[in-house]
Amino acid sequence: MKKILILVLVIVSSWFIFSQDQGNSNVNSYVVEVRLSGFEDGSLWDVAMSPDEGIISKMILKGAPKDLIDEDSPIARRDKQYGIPNTYDKEKVLGVKVKYLRRGYNTFSVTPVKPLIIEGICESISVWVAGRNYKHTLKIIVKDFMDRDRVIYVDKLDFSGWRELLVSIPLNIKQYDYHFADKRGIKFNGFFIECDFLDTYGTYYVYFDELRARTDVFMEYIRDADDMQDDW
Repeated sequence: MKKILILVLVIVSSWFIFSQDQGNSNVNSYVVEVRLSGFEDGSLWDVAMSPDEGIISKMILKGAPKDLIDEDSPIARRDKQYGIPNTYDKEKVLGVKVKYLRRGYNTFSVTPVKPLIIEGICESISVWVAGRNYKHTLKIIVKDFMDRDRVIYVDKLDFSGWRELLVSIPLNIKQYDYHFADKRGIKFNGFFIECDFLDTYGTYYVYFDELRARTDVFMEYIRDADDMQDDW
């Protein structure tokens, strides 16, 4: 009887400790959403493709997903939730045009002139894309804490019209070192498109708008203002 009582006490105690840990797991957290780019300035973006696969060009065009303009859309509610002023420019998008020279497993990239810094521990990255219903694969490139390029699968582009695509940042991508609490985070370093063999003919168009990241900036938020920066 005593053994049974001890076993019950151990189980209850373990459950209580686990519950406490679970309850406190989100205490040290301050998640925000930040705008990385609205693609209003084409000079901030480069496009590249192997010259024996196709000819690539870019252009800033007037237009926007309806959800960015609608004042009662989910993204407008997110702006209110995270304190993002809705006065940002919404009139233009980045268009990319590819003229294929041959069929094949072709690839092309769309990259910022400088990697876009994401402070804190990034949880996810989202972007609005008009993929034109091709079976191409969209991936993103991020630089981890050690400044290494890491490629992350996002989604297929086999849909019509605009769609917001979101990808979570895998846990195996290093975002911090406990020695440097003031240098956490990753950098967004562009899009990488892998073309489907059967769809590599003629001319292909793809459009991008409203690149965002959701990130936990708790350590950055509570950091002492008089603490020196380790960047000298």
